[in-house]
Amino acid sequence: MEELIRGAWPTPLLRLRSFEPHNVWAKLEFMNPITHSIKDRTALALVESINGGEGVVEVSSGNLAVALASIVKSRGMDYVAYIPKASPRPFKVMLRLMGVKVVEREGNTSTILPEVINEANRLGYIHPNQFSNPANYMMHYRFTAREIDEQCRLAGFKPRYVIGSVGTAGHMTGISMYFKERYGDEVKVIAVQPSANSTIPGIKRLNNGNPFAKLLRVDDVVDVSREEALMGVRWVARSDGLLIGLSSGAVAYAALRLNVDDAVLVFPDDAWKYIDELELALMNEE
Repeated sequence: MEELIRGAWPTPLLRLRSFEPHNVWAKLEFMNPITHSIKDRTALALVESINGGEGVVEVSSGNLAVALASIVKSRGMDYVAYIPKASPRPFKVMLRLMGVKVVEREGNTSTILPEVINEANRLGYIHPNQFSNPANYMMHYRFTAREIDEQCRLAGFKPRYVIGSVGTAGHMTGISMYFKERYGDEVKVIAVQPSANSTIPGIKRLNNGNPFAKLLRVDDVVDVSREEALMGVRWVARSDGLLIGLSSGAVAYAALRLNVDDAVLVFPDDAWKYIDELELALMNEE
């Protein structure tokens, strides 16, 4: 399973017709093979950071849980997945399909985390802790960011902007560290978060409790509402034929608002897990 994930790299970098005449490209992280999301990379990093063990306990809103389950099961280990009740149904179905114990709780990943730590201690299982494990962002520093840099070079341009969404902020922490170390202010790194009182699956607002916040090196943070993220999804689907998820739609909308050129947008997820919500949005559009 781990070889399958690494074998999918580098994920494609595609120029977006929807932003022409501007030069805007998308890093298609939904081309990772297990969850069709960037969380395949994160899960691989987390599992490789632990040394054996009988089982794993972790909390996730969806993609990471499924990716972890796949890798952990392939290693012959048990996995207990804590997941918010509000998470999309497909994630829970896929976890149960793999024989994972699924524990649903009210609240979000941050509020559920203390129970996860206690349960890991009780069972004697490993808690890789995606929220503070340096393996999370180092995976993206060593691989995702370098891929973007090399692919832009092959495409004949140097990005002036790299734009991505934040949840745990793992992938944008690693990407921002890489580009700021190499290019300083020549490359602007923009983080996208849900606007206040808005929720977007897979991402959340940055706050002082985020362990990666001090390492994240961004030039600006852009707020995007759920409705705007859906607009971004529709825009890219109808102009480029790409079926992106809501976190990717938030990134696309932020790029449209900023009117960027020579930019790379990190699309972390695809649309297939959010069919119910997308169908509702289409019905409201009619």
